[in-house]
Amino acid sequence: MRRTIVIGDLQGCFAEAVALLEKCEATNEDRVIFAGDLIDRGPENGLCVDLAMARERVQGAPAAVLGNHERKHLDYRDVDEQGGTPNVVADSHVRTRKQLRAEHYEYMRRMPLYIRLPEHNAVVVHAGVFPGMSLEEQDERHLLHIQMINPSEGKKTMWPSKAPPDWKFWTHFYDGPERVIFGHSVLSEPLVTDKVVGIDGGACFGLSLHALILPEWRIVSVKATVDHGVGKRGRGSDGGREIKTFNIHGNVFTYS
Repeated sequence: MRRTIVIGDLQGCFAEAVALLEKCEATNEDRVIFAGDLIDRGPENGLCVDLAMARERVQGAPAAVLGNHERKHLDYRDVDEQGGTPNVVADSHVRTRKQLRAEHYEYMRRMPLYIRLPEHNAVVVHAGVFPGMSLEEQDERHLLHIQMINPSEGKKTMWPSKAPPDWKFWTHFYDGPERVIFGHSVLSEPLVTDKVVGIDGGACFGLSLHALILPEWRIVSVKATVDHGVGKRGRGSDGGREIKTFNIHGNVFTYS
């Protein structure tokens, strides 16, 4: 069985992506899947999309799922094509738009919302899934954004800082059937249970970039060297928002 290498959010961190692939000793025989958010915050957004496109050509199968940052830039693009002026607020989004080419947008429009890995009874999504629903029934907003929920109060999802005390991270409620591999939520270390694996290490914040190697279910990581966003060192390119942390399954979730 060939290996599948699932990599967490790149967010423009191309150098770390290359270093991680080298550390994983990735070859053209391996399947590589990026868990969305290839772009924004980091310096080399176009190159990160190029990398996913190149892997897709080599392996003849999708190499990335859609993330909320890709969705945001597709929304900007839609406004552009309609002759309007998109409301681009974050400096990092402005920089990303300068790097994206027409073929990047075409590729992002083809990115699936999820990639099933039936040989591993697993699925790769960007943010997660709403418990008790099949993949086909999931709302895009859950696949791209889900974090804190309370299923007894409906399908709403909230940031940890805004959620009531009795709301919990979606993984507390999820019970299969597939093991969900996801990014989006930056954790102090990979979250690994028998039902979920969270691999966003916050590379763009100067933390880590993680890969999950299947079928061993082994984590490989590289340290980032530069904080490109709002990190522990203070103000960043997206406005100097306060950093908050929340305990999730014993790990620290970082939200800015």
